[in-house]
Amino acid sequence: MTTLRCTLLLLLGWMCCPAKAQQHDSLVLSNACLHYYTYGNGQPLLLLSGGPGISGKQEDDMAALVATKYKAIVLDQRGTGLSWTKPMDTSTINLRQAIADIESLRQHLGLEQLAISGHSWGAMLASAYAARHPDKVKGMLLIGGGEIDISLTTAVNENVNKRFQLGDTVVANYWMNPMNLNRSPDSAAMANRRLGWKKLIYDDKKLDKVVAQAMHGSFSEKMSELMWNNLQVIKFNIIDAVKYNYKGPAIIALGWQDPIAITTLHQYVQAYPQATIRGIPFCGHMPATEQPEKMSRIVNEFMRKVYGQ
Repeated sequence: MTTLRCTLLLLLGWMCCPAKAQQHDSLVLSNACLHYYTYGNGQPLLLLSGGPGISGKQEDDMAALVATKYKAIVLDQRGTGLSWTKPMDTSTINLRQAIADIESLRQHLGLEQLAISGHSWGAMLASAYAARHPDKVKGMLLIGGGEIDISLTTAVNENVNKRFQLGDTVVANYWMNPMNLNRSPDSAAMANRRLGWKKLIYDDKKLDKVVAQAMHGSFSEKMSELMWNNLQVIKFNIIDAVKYNYKGPAIIALGWQDPIAITTLHQYVQAYPQATIRGIPFCGHMPATEQPEKMSRIVNEFMRKVYGQ
């Protein structure tokens, strides 16, 4: 892994998604198949999930909010969920290819422009797409955005890990003990998953709900490692590229208690000087799960701004 945060955010799970997508579909490319889901009807909004490496199913709670009035299109990014690529290496898992995949999906859907919602890593990827194809973007909803200048990664990790409490350390050390780990690996995995998300949310009473939602999205460690390595190799920094290329509507949404988004906020303000900032009180890194009513209002505001309805 290239960053400690991968172990905190990219939480593996195999639970089935309780919300039923209206349609499963796929786009076949020369060396890959991109799978996506649609929820609801009406004006479309593409949802990009976090990670990198987490499948789109982690966004099914957000998709449900969107689908009350609009259509949500949820993409399993290349190498995650039901989307596959051959080979799966640096030639296929990189930022350039991820941007090209979104553009291929836009063309496949027959949309002149995309309204995009990106969560965490998804906000990073959405921003990279907007920098490369600004004329193809109808609007940007950036939720709990990860760093769009990778030099901030260390600061983000430090702010997340500062939330580790003494009691958390005791639990972590218990499950790091090889005897306990070997005796019950599933319990150890769940304990570590809970510890990771506890750092990222506001209200511990919502931890079970957040962990259950996070487990909807399966995690590809290989995809994650390849993408993070690529971001480091290219010294990922798109602040100026977004600022000078993309002039369209944007909303920056974040939980005020999100240690990631509060650290990166200044980067997004620089990149999107035209953006409206919508802070959500008593909320961490999973607004659609922690504060669904407030997140729903932000979604509706964004869609009205973009589509004029």
